[in-house]
Amino acid sequence: MKLNQIIPWIQRQWRLFDEKVWLPFLIWRSKYLRKKIETRVRKYHLIYDWKEKVFSDFSAWLAALPEDNSSADTSETLASCDLFTLLSEFTALKQEIRMQNREQGKTLSALSSFTEIYQETAELFRNRTQAISHLEENIRRSSEKRALMPFMDVRDALVRGRNASISIASVKSFFRPAPKGIESITEGYEIALRRLDSALASTDIMAVETVGKAFDPKTMKAVDKRSGAGIKKGVVVEELLTGFVRKDEVLRTAEVIVAD
Repeated sequence: MKLNQIIPWIQRQWRLFDEKVWLPFLIWRSKYLRKKIETRVRKYHLIYDWKEKVFSDFSAWLAALPEDNSSADTSETLASCDLFTLLSEFTALKQEIRMQNREQGKTLSALSSFTEIYQETAELFRNRTQAISHLEENIRRSSEKRALMPFMDVRDALVRGRNASISIASVKSFFRPAPKGIESITEGYEIALRRLDSALASTDIMAVETVGKAFDPKTMKAVDKRSGAGIKKGVVVEELLTGFVRKDEVLRTAEVIVAD
């Protein structure tokens, strides 16, 4: 499989897995938890129905009291409501409130578990998406690097042609003039090099500056040493092969001659 076919294939496989497996599982899990929560709510009346019931019973009891406090019915009603009955009612109400609080705590715990499951699922999906993005970026960089290497070889050929034309033009005398049109050939090489360097720079690819610079083992490879008066040790005196970098990535190491 070619590199330019890997990314679409991975995306199709992920969409197929997300549609056929992961999404149905999340839907089933959501329906299951929602059904459990609704069952508990209907069973124990956790939406504060007990408060409304108590308030409704108390309102009905107040409405049933006669307006005339001196009547015999009022005396009988008040007499029938003794302290023991009142304490029994309050005890029963306290137990009911305690039971409702326990069931409410269980429901909140179930909701908390559902929230944790949702957060874990979202985190897993985010990590998988990020991993796919990193893979796509690595594949893209590798493909670009392979595609750009031939252009670097073309640049090397242009540099050799320019240097050769300059060398030919410099070897001349009265009896041996420079070949006709050699200056135009040199200028053509220069124009081609500038255009190629501009095209590489548009993709953030830059040639490594070597001659006259201190030797850098990250971007340079010393293939020979040269001694000479007035040359500082460790300085590059000649470049044999141009190196290229893209931001912090070294695409090709420069081959140089270093002063000894």
